[in-house]
Amino acid sequence: MKPDEQWKKLEEQQDKDLSALINMNTISRLPSIDPLEKIKRNLIINSFWGVLIVALYIFVLVNFPFWQLFVSIGLVMLFTVLGVFSAIALYLRMNQKLPADSVLNEMERHYQSIQQWMRIQQNIGLFLYPVSAAGGFMLGGFVGSGKPIEVFMSKPMVIIILLVVIAILVPLCYLLAKWMNRKSFGRYADQLKRNIDELKSDK
Repeated sequence: MKPDEQWKKLEEQQDKDLSALINMNTISRLPSIDPLEKIKRNLIINSFWGVLIVALYIFVLVNFPFWQLFVSIGLVMLFTVLGVFSAIALYLRMNQKLPADSVLNEMERHYQSIQQWMRIQQNIGLFLYPVSAAGGFMLGGFVGSGKPIEVFMSKPMVIIILLVVIAILVPLCYLLAKWMNRKSFGRYADQLKRNIDELKSDK
């Protein structure tokens, strides 16, 4: 085979692995390593779960229409709805397209926003966990005993048990929420902070 024919044949050969790697459709399906993208994705997941939890609260209130549950579970449901809206609002702010010269400033703003959002969620939780525990306790007591909540809760021992349950559950729920926030948002916020520091050091 002549050299020019060999060269032509070589040019016509395509490396399938290389073609797949540089194919834009394939690249677009690869998971993003951008921490902002991870945070935005998890905000959507967080909102989705929030909506499901609200639906569960509505189901409980419809099937057990007691004023004690309307007060306790209704309050928790209200803050859950507000949490969903705050997550969506944060997602929309982080999803805005920005000019190149303001990227660093906006990254810093997003970092501060996600840190503040996590702190607010955890602090609100400290207030809501006792209320939620009380609502769940009263609902469980009604279902388990078959007695009206007023009757079930009138016993001093039941009140003591409720206080013990709250004392145990509140710190456990707080630590669990803190861990989930860290896993879903905190580690990506830390990565974002490292990216910000690297950009600053390059200036």
